[in-house]
Order: sequence, then structure tokens, then C-alpha cells
Amino acid sequence: MDRRILIGFFLLCLACFPLAASDTSRPENNDTDQPVAVLDSEDEGIIPEGGLTVSTQPITPIEPLPEKNPYEKALKELASAQGLLQKGRMEAASDVSLQAYDDLMSVHVPRRLKKKRKKLLADRHQAATVYVTSSLAYIEDFVKQAGGGPRDTTEGRARVADLRDVSVNYSELNKKVTAALERYTVSSSTPAAR
Repeated sequence: MDRRILIGFFLLCLACFPLAASDTSRPENNDTDQPVAVLDSEDEGIIPEGGLTVSTQPITPIEPLPEKNPYEKALKELASAQGLLQKGRMEAASDVSLQAYDDLMSVHVPRRLKKKRKKLLADRHQAATVYVTSSLAYIEDFVKQAGGGPRDTTEGRARVADLRDVSVNYSELNKKVTAALERYTVSSSTPAAR
């Protein structure tokens, strides 16, 4: 019995009075070689005060998220492009609407699904309209800011000509692009030699 009491008293003393060598709360016992950044990170709360919470549930692997439907993705891009066009951000609207148009062109709907196909064709037309409208406005602004000289006009004409890839499928857009090409026709400043 005496031995048990002695061991209990010893454990009680260890619990109440920790050894001076392991007591780090005193400033004279702090390690001076430890960088200040490590001490600061503990003070900033990187390590939570209550410790880390551990779940008792089994960990199940997470499957990768399924890819969005390209049609839905293209519709979101089209809505974003329309918003950019309304805000007057022509270059961004042009880029986003071209991406939406390309995504819509990659979607295939069989001819027998007439309602879905008609909706897809209308969405393609809308994306092309936003693309051509925003691109023409951006090109016009670009030429004006560059000074409108012959070199700038030639650059503007080349950029407008690039819009033909999309506008060729829609007659009203093709007319807009043709009219813009005529505006950016460079007239020779010197008469032609005969």
C-alpha cells in the first residue's frame, strides 16, 4: 500500500508542478533560434485554438464534377456577352460572344427535334448578332483612336473582313459587314500611273 501512495503522490506532483526545463511559458526558456514568423503564425490563428476537428465518418472519394452541357455553357456565355454589350465593353463582348457562337456551333440537334433545333438556330443567330455588332463598334473605336489614317483604315478593313466567317450565314449581318467594309475602303491619294 505504501508503494501505491508514493507513486500516486509522485504523479500528482508531476501534474501540478511541471519540470522547469519543459516550461516554455517563461521568457528565459524560449528558444532564441526559432524564427519570429513561426511564433507569429500561431498568434494569427492559423492553427485553430480548439485544435483540428476530426470527423468520425468514413472518407469517401469524391468523383470529379460532371462537365456542363455545352449548350447550357454557351447560353451562359451569350448572356454574359449581352451584359457586356449593354455596359459598353465592346471588346470583351466580342470575345465572349464569339466563344458562345463557337460552342453553339458544336452542339448538334437532330432535325426531327424541330422545337429544340429551332431554339438552337435562334440562339446561334443571337450570338452571331452580338458578335458582329460588338466587333463593328470595337473596330470603329479602334480606328478612331488610332487616328484614322490609311494604315489604320487598312487594319480596320482587315478586322472587319474577319467577321465574314460568322456573318456569311445571316443575310442582315452580312449586309452590315459589307457596309462596314465599304467605309474602310482606302482610296489612293495619288492618281494611278498610266
